[in-house]
Amino acid sequence: MLEQTFAFRLSDEGTGQADGLRLILISGGRPGKSGGTNLAREPRYLALFILSVIIASSTYMVWSAERGLGEVTVVNIQITRTNGRVVDFSVYKPRILTYGAPLPAVLTIHGISASRAEMLPVNIELARRNFTVVSVDLAGHGVSSETFSFGTFMEVVSDAYEAVRYVQSNDPDTSNSTWGVLGHSLGAGVAMLMQNMSVQPNATVIIGGGMGENFGGLSLSLNQTHPHNLMIACGFYDELVSPELAYTTLRIATGLSDVSSGTIYGSFSDGSARKLVLSFTNHLFEISDVTIVMQSVDWLGRSLQGVSQFEQHTLPISNQVYQYADIGGLLQASAMLLSLFPLYLITYTKLPPRLRPRASTDMWTPMGRSKALRFSLLLGSLSAVMFLSLMFIGLIMEFAGIVIVPVSFGTAFTIFSLVIFPVAIYFIRRNFGRPQTQSEIGHGFQMQVKRALDNFARSLIPVVPIIVWLCAWSYLSSSLAGIKISATPQVISGALLLRALSTVVLTMTLLPLFYVDVLWLDRVVGVVSGWTSFLSLSKKSVGAIVHKLAGFGIVIAALYLPFLAGAQLGFVMFVALLMLPFAVLFGLTALITLWVGGLSKSYMSTALLNAFLLAVIIASTFQIV
Repeated sequence: MLEQTFAFRLSDEGTGQADGLRLILISGGRPGKSGGTNLAREPRYLALFILSVIIASSTYMVWSAERGLGEVTVVNIQITRTNGRVVDFSVYKPRILTYGAPLPAVLTIHGISASRAEMLPVNIELARRNFTVVSVDLAGHGVSSETFSFGTFMEVVSDAYEAVRYVQSNDPDTSNSTWGVLGHSLGAGVAMLMQNMSVQPNATVIIGGGMGENFGGLSLSLNQTHPHNLMIACGFYDELVSPELAYTTLRIATGLSDVSSGTIYGSFSDGSARKLVLSFTNHLFEISDVTIVMQSVDWLGRSLQGVSQFEQHTLPISNQVYQYADIGGLLQASAMLLSLFPLYLITYTKLPPRLRPRASTDMWTPMGRSKALRFSLLLGSLSAVMFLSLMFIGLIMEFAGIVIVPVSFGTAFTIFSLVIFPVAIYFIRRNFGRPQTQSEIGHGFQMQVKRALDNFARSLIPVVPIIVWLCAWSYLSSSLAGIKISATPQVISGALLLRALSTVVLTMTLLPLFYVDVLWLDRVVGVVSGWTSFLSLSKKSVGAIVHKLAGFGIVIAALYLPFLAGAQLGFVMFVALLMLPFAVLFGLTALITLWVGGLSKSYMSTALLNAFLLAVIIASTFQIV
C-alpha cells in the first residue's frame, strides 16, 4: 500500500541560514521507482510550473468570459478630442448580428479608483443581448494618461460622452440616436450629468451614487421626465449611499410621496419609467451583484430595445456568464501571489552566501503569549486609528492639489508610513527594550551606515527576479489578452513612466512601515526563528494574521456596527470602506513576512518585498492625481 505524507522543513547549510522551504514527499514505494522521488528533489520548480499553468489558464478563462464564451467581440480604442484630451475605452458587441437594426449603445462608467474592468459584468451581459457597449476609463484611471481632478470634472464627463458618440458616429452597426448610460459610484454621478450633453441618453441606470439633486456641488437634472427611464440601484449595506437616499431620489423622480422598491412607475414609451432596485450587498460588490446586474440589463433592454423585442428575442436575464471572469480573476491573483514564494526560494538558494541578505541579529527578550496579544491589540488599534485619520488628511491634500506621490492614496500611505515608524519603534522598545544588534557591537557610525547600505543592496537582489516576473506576466496578459493581472505593474499604459516612478518612490516611502511590521511580528510570533513542520507553519501563519489584524478588526467593527444599526457617518464610511481591502492586503503581507522572513532571516529583505508589492498595487490600481 502506498502511503504519502507531505511535510515542510527548513534545512540549514554551512552558513547557518535556512536555504529554503522544502516540500518533501515521503513515498512508501520502492526507491528510484516512486513518482515521489523526483518531486522530492526540486519541488520548488514544480510548484512554480504548476502556478504558472494556473496563471495562464485563468488568464484565458477571463479572456474567454470577457467575450461571452464566444458570443462577444472586444476592441480597445483610443481617441483624441479636439481639445487634446486622450480617451481610452473598449467596445463590446455581439459576434453575430441578429438584431435586424442598428444596435442601441450603452455607455458604462466605473467608480473612483477603479477602471473599465470593474464594469465587466454589465459589459458582457449587455453585449450578449444585442447592445454595443462602450466602457470608458475615466481620466487618470486604468490606462488613461490624463490627470483626474474634481476641478475639471465636466471635462471628465465630456470625455465619456465623446467616447460613446465616436462609436455611434463611426460604427454602422450602432444606432446614432438610441443610447443609454450606466454608472457605478462616481460613474453614476457622471451618468446623471449626461443630461447636460447635446444628445441625451434614452435610459439611465445609476448604481451606488449620483443620487439626490446635486453631485459634488453640481446640480443634477432630476424630475418626473429627466433623466429618461431612470433606474436607481444600491445595496442595503452600501456604505456611501443609504437606501433612504435612494428612496428620496425615487420620490423626486416620480413626484410621489409613497414609493416602494421593485415597482415600475411611469411609462417606457414616454421616458417617464422609474424603478428602485435594492439588493443585499455593499458598495464594493454592487456592480457584480447578480440581482443588480440582471435588473440593469432588463431595464436597459426594455428602455432601448422595446419591451416586446427584449422579452421575445433575447436571452433570459438569468442566463449569465460574467461570473467566470470573476472566478478567473481570483485564480489569477491568487496564483500570482503564491508564485512569489517558490520564485523567491529558487533565487535565494541559488545565491552565494556573500550575496544573500544579511540575517538579522536583534537580541530581545521573548514575551508571553497573552502579553504579546495585548501588545498587538494596542499597537494594531493605534495603527488602524492613525491609518483612518491620515487617510483623511491625505485625501484632503489630494483634493487641494498637494501630493507627495501623484497617485491617489500614495500621499496618504507615505504620511502613514513615516508617522507610524517612530510610534511603533517607541512601543516596541518600551515593551521589549532597545534591541542591540551584532552590527552595533564594536562598530562606529560610518561602519553601521556602510553595513546598512550593503544589506539593502543584498536584500534587493532576490527581489529583482520577482519584479521581472511580475512585469513579464503583466506584459504578456495585457498585450496578448488585453487583461491586466491584479497585483502586477501596469506595463501598457499612457502613463507608464509616471506609474513606474511612483512605484519606485512608494517602495522607498513604504519601507519604514513594513520594517516595523517585521520587528513587531518577529517579537510576537517569531518570524526569523522559522518553523519545523507544517503544523508549526500553520500555527504561526494564523498567529501572524491575528496579531496583525486584530486591532484593525476592532476599529473596523467600531465603525461598521453603528453603520449597520442605522447611523449615517458620511465620509467616515468612505475611508472605512477603504480599510476593508487594505486590511486584506495587510493580512497577506503578514504571511509574506512570516514565510519570507523565516527563509531569509532578514528584516530588510522581507520589508523590501512587502513595500514593493503594496507600491505596485497602489501605483497600478489607483487614479493619477
